[in-house]
Amino acid sequence: MATFIPTQADVFAARRILLDFVPAELAIMIVDFAEYWPQLTSKREALSGAPSVPGVKRDGEWCYAISAPLPYFPKTITAPRQVKFTLECVAACTYDRVCANDTIFNAAIVKSKDLSKNTLYEPLEANPERHVRAATLSDPGRWLVHDVPYGWAVGSKQEITWDCTSKESALLDSLVCGDRVALMVKGMAPGWMNCIYSVTTEIRYSI
Repeated sequence: MATFIPTQADVFAARRILLDFVPAELAIMIVDFAEYWPQLTSKREALSGAPSVPGVKRDGEWCYAISAPLPYFPKTITAPRQVKFTLECVAACTYDRVCANDTIFNAAIVKSKDLSKNTLYEPLEANPERHVRAATLSDPGRWLVHDVPYGWAVGSKQEITWDCTSKESALLDSLVCGDRVALMVKGMAPGWMNCIYSVTTEIRYSI
């Protein structure tokens, strides 16, 4: 059964109902304590095409997936509360010698000014590696999501969730409206990945 994800309107409606019983400040606290939060969900299906990204040097880093921007609502404070990454292996690597080395996934913050100017001609989420350059990101911070020793078995899945209690909470603390969360990949060979992955990023936020 699918989990219900409230919209901004749902959150405000819940607060209005609570106002019949409690003060406004308490209504906001109750909704927040219940984790009744909207969510951004972005998914990149398995990377197609060449297993190597042009222009990425050995042990280089490139953008494999990117989220939608954290939304802005007038007269409302948007606070990121949780980010969840789901990595699913959908194709095995057939180059055993290359696959005997780690593929590392790191999270990074991408600001609107960090994006290349040709995103109007191509969907950003479809091909983020063309528009996000690791060397020009304003925020140099990286947060380890997962390192993959050797290849995963096809069909295996990993879920990584961070919130305010995680040691990676600095990522959430650094996000502001308009920022995106990118999943950066790093491998032994230029742009190489051990396997081909489907990646889902979910960002829950309070308003």
